[in-house]
Amino acid sequence: MLPLDTIHAVIGYLATAAAPTAAPPRTELPNHHRLSGFADVLPEYTLLVLHDGEEPDAPPGTRRMSGGAVAIHPELVDAYHGGLVDLLTDFAGTLQPPADEPSTAGARVPLDRQSVAPALTRAIVPRPGARLVACAVLYDDIHTEPSTGHDNSPTIVLTRRVDAVDVDGRVYQVVRQSDRPDAVILVDDEPDVLDTPATYAGLTALITAALHLIAAA
Repeated sequence: MLPLDTIHAVIGYLATAAAPTAAPPRTELPNHHRLSGFADVLPEYTLLVLHDGEEPDAPPGTRRMSGGAVAIHPELVDAYHGGLVDLLTDFAGTLQPPADEPSTAGARVPLDRQSVAPALTRAIVPRPGARLVACAVLYDDIHTEPSTGHDNSPTIVLTRRVDAVDVDGRVYQVVRQSDRPDAVILVDDEPDVLDTPATYAGLTALITAALHLIAAA
């Protein structure tokens, strides 16, 4: 079971990831899209893998949260019938024993699906002395605001979301709407599958596969 301070560290990490300054690489949107918010662009989806480990040059027992990121192009997500939901489940099945290569942080996965496995595997396997804590996905969604003008055209506000599942099965949701200063953060210790984000099943499959991969390494 994760201790309370680790859970708080996960929350802090995810909240930081949802901030505008932490935006992943972005792809231009067609001109006919009218957005207000972070930028008139569509971000790539980003898989986040959180580890914690002992902090060098700190008192014994001090641990630090760190993460690896794998950016996924939107067209790769669109290639799946169920979009992000199916992609996460499929990625769980692509994990393979790690090659003797350095860890990947901030890797950008091309449209070739076969390129996912090595990048994701390198991000998942922790460095010596660290442990896997959670898997998350960062993406932007759209929220439609009612019209306040004379043309009755609704305003589409870009909303950044981070969904995560930790090794205990706990579910985290961070939602940051571009026209609001603070993020909404939800943590569910006993998630109900009927009341979880759509990414829940895929993230659960991914972290289960990751734990098996690490145990076999």
